[in-house]
Amino acid sequence: MKNQSLGNQIIKLSYVDSTNNYTAKLVKETKISFGTVIMADFQTHGKGQRSSFWESDKGLNLLISIYFDSSFLNSENIFFLSKAIALAIRECLEKITGIKVSIKWPNDILINGSKIAGVLIENQWKNEKLSSSIIGIGLNVNQVIFSGQENVISLKNLTSKDYNLNSILKSLCSSLDTEFTRLRNFDFFEIDRQYHSFLFNYNKWSNYEKNKINFKGKLIKVDSFGKMVLQLDNGDKKSFEIKEVSLLK
Repeated sequence: MKNQSLGNQIIKLSYVDSTNNYTAKLVKETKISFGTVIMADFQTHGKGQRSSFWESDKGLNLLISIYFDSSFLNSENIFFLSKAIALAIRECLEKITGIKVSIKWPNDILINGSKIAGVLIENQWKNEKLSSSIIGIGLNVNQVIFSGQENVISLKNLTSKDYNLNSILKSLCSSLDTEFTRLRNFDFFEIDRQYHSFLFNYNKWSNYEKNKINFKGKLIKVDSFGKMVLQLDNGDKKSFEIKEVSLLK
């Protein structure tokens, strides 16, 4: 299969358990080509990082999965895919809103310190080699009330405008195509530089928590494996896996 521009083929669903699950089913049945976008009005079991639930009211937000040919990457540089996606969403939202957008490790997208988008990447491997990736993206667009969730925001919360989801998707696909081109060109240095330049709390001392123990740390790096590297107040440096440590308010 050859790479194609994102959005050339869009499969629209009224509802599904999750767009990532649906995409994985199509991949298993070999009924999907690279660059295909699965878009749903509603997910009954929308997925976030590490089995968390992604809340979204019907027809109000952008809920998509993308089937991506990531076979040119390997286990040592696969996290650059996550960085590239975060950069693309950030750029797209900043163009739309004119408001500063930041990336919270590993790839949540924040505006004014509140989460507006999240990413879930599920990779497929064959014979210990990466073959493809399913990229799930949830972007809060026209929903204004998020029950039981703190620090969540939408485009409509920010601007009081209603947005056309198809137009948002077209803009996002354009930004993703740009970042994916850089990724295929192995421009890891520039992707890494930009990712860190927009990283929330980068080079700032903050309070963190692990196993109910609080400590101070300064975020100095997110490495190629996606681990967050903190400098501790005793001068030591320590790496943490996703959701191994929490940032406190």
